[in-house]
Order: sequence, then C-alpha cells, then structure tokens
Amino acid sequence: MIKIGTSQIIQVKAYVEADAEAWQKYIRAHPSATVFHMMAWCRAVERTYGHRPMHLTAWSGDCLVGVLPLFLVKSIFVGRVLVSVPYATYGGILADSDEVTDSLLTAAENLSAESNAEYLELRHRDENNLNLPEIDRYDTFRKRLPDNADDVLPSFPKKTRAAARKGLKVLTVEIGSDLLDPVYDLYSYTMRRLGSPNFKRRLFHELRNGYGEDCVCLVVKDGGKPVAGVISYVFRDEIVPYFSGSLPDGMHKNANNVMYLKLMEYAIERGLRWFDFNRTRRDNQGPHAFKRYHGFEPSPLHYQISLNKAKELPNLSPSNRKFALAGRLWRKLPLCLTRSAGGRITKWIP
Repeated sequence: MIKIGTSQIIQVKAYVEADAEAWQKYIRAHPSATVFHMMAWCRAVERTYGHRPMHLTAWSGDCLVGVLPLFLVKSIFVGRVLVSVPYATYGGILADSDEVTDSLLTAAENLSAESNAEYLELRHRDENNLNLPEIDRYDTFRKRLPDNADDVLPSFPKKTRAAARKGLKVLTVEIGSDLLDPVYDLYSYTMRRLGSPNFKRRLFHELRNGYGEDCVCLVVKDGGKPVAGVISYVFRDEIVPYFSGSLPDGMHKNANNVMYLKLMEYAIERGLRWFDFNRTRRDNQGPHAFKRYHGFEPSPLHYQISLNKAKELPNLSPSNRKFALAGRLWRKLPLCLTRSAGGRITKWIP
C-alpha cells in the first residue's frame, strides 16, 4: 500500500474475476496499452499452457489506477520466472502515475521473491523510469497507415512496390476465420524451417475464441493452394500481425509482399489507423530488413529484468549459441514430430 500526498492511498491487490470488466475498460482507455494486455490473451495462455496467473491491480478507493498482467512460468531452461506477458511482444505495467507504477513493481518483486523465482521480466514497449536492466536485443516496427487503401502500394519503397505488383499478377488473397488452421500449418512449417519450436495449435484457437472478430486470418493462395498466411489481432485502431508462415514456392512469387499489402489495405477499409509490424531481433537481418523495405523504421523495445535468484540477464532467444545445435537438428526432423514436440517445448520458453 502507498500513500500519495495526504488523501490518496494506492492499494495493490491480486486480480480476481470480478475485476474483469474494470480491467478491460482500463486497458481500452490507457494510451500505452497493447493487444497483449487484454484478458483474452491471458486466458488463452492459461488455458493452453497452464501457467499460473498472478495478475496485479492497483486501486485508489474504488477506482482502478494500474494493472500488471503476470504469469509464473516453470521452465526447464531457466527455472521459475515471472513474465509479463508470456508468448507476447509487449506487456508490463500500465499505470496512471509513476507512484502507481512503483507500487506495482514493488508488489511484483515481492511476488518474485515469494515464488522463489529467478527473475521478473516486464516487456514494455515504451521507455519508462523504472531504472531496471534491459535486454537490449529487439526492435519493434510501427507506423500510421495511409488514409486510403489505394495509397498503401504507392507508399512502399520502389523495390517492394515492384515485388508486390509482380505477386498480385499470379496470387489471390482470402480473409476469414475459417482460415485459422491453414495459417497454423504454414506457421508451423516455417518455424521448423527456421529451427525454432512452434506454439500449440490450441493457443491459436483459444486466441480466436477470445478475440472473436478482432482475430483476423489472411491467406495468400497460388492456384488455390495456400502459400502464405498471417494471423493478426485488432486493438482499438491498430492491427498487429503476429503469427505468419509461408512456403518456398510462395516466397519465390512474392507472397509475403502481397500478404502484408492486402493486410494493410484491409486494416484501412476497416477503419484502423496503425500497423504494428511487431518485433524482430536486430541480429536477424533478413526479417529486420524486410520490414524496413516496407517503409517501417525500428524502435528499441524495453524488456526489463528484476533479478531475484538469477545472477545475470537471461537469453532464451535463438541467438543464444546453446540453442544453435538444437536448431540445426530441428530443421531435419519430420514436420509431424516438430508440430507435436514444439507445442510442449514452447511451454518452457515464454
């Protein structure tokens, strides 16, 4: 509990289901909130992977003034950790003031100690005053969309514009909730090609159930065959493409360029104004350059760590050399095996 001035008292409490309506209303109004702060994401994570939710709320009387979505994850790679938010690009504290932010951080650090966790990880998109050590490894890409769908293609840099036009001559695009499983199949294939484990198929279905019409599935087809696809989530006036995949045949025909062109046009036609191209590791040069070739500039993410038992910052990314050999072996395994095993492994890599 923290007292501000002479009258306002801030009390931090564990989230309970009775707080759901207030939480959602608060998220919808907070300028720094993201699609990953929504209860739909938290519930999908809990139902799919069984991680223990330890969300925190901050109150001034009956008024909600801050939230922190938080999970306790038990990982065979790093031990017990508190993460905000697992499997998400963003997370962390949302609050009405620095005082509320500090009180939520203190409560989360206390939970970290009580849970015997290695560390607490807060995935903030924006810079803040928490003065915590950061994992300086990721950039995010986000920009305002043109006012008219017809202006998307002309806004692309010259080479990207030419690639998209070439792809449009031979490829078609479909959008619909019934395309979830075809996109998952493309995504899991791509993850094996990249040497990384895929998420469980159930996570995709739980997220669609939670987000409803704000879960957008888009597939690019070549002669009726899906060759690229992406699942995106809508939050307020923004669309966030998150899970994607493509086949080599589609990549050779510029399917990815067509895919994001049509997704941006869809977003504008739906009345959305922002396109969040999501995070990329700086050392992952291909995807990093791909997003810049579409006219997006990188901004550093602020993944902040409060160490408890751990002595150094964690690295569970594919850039960790310890995972390099495993990645090479993963690429050689049959897809039916990687789809099943990947769903189990990702439980430990939040």
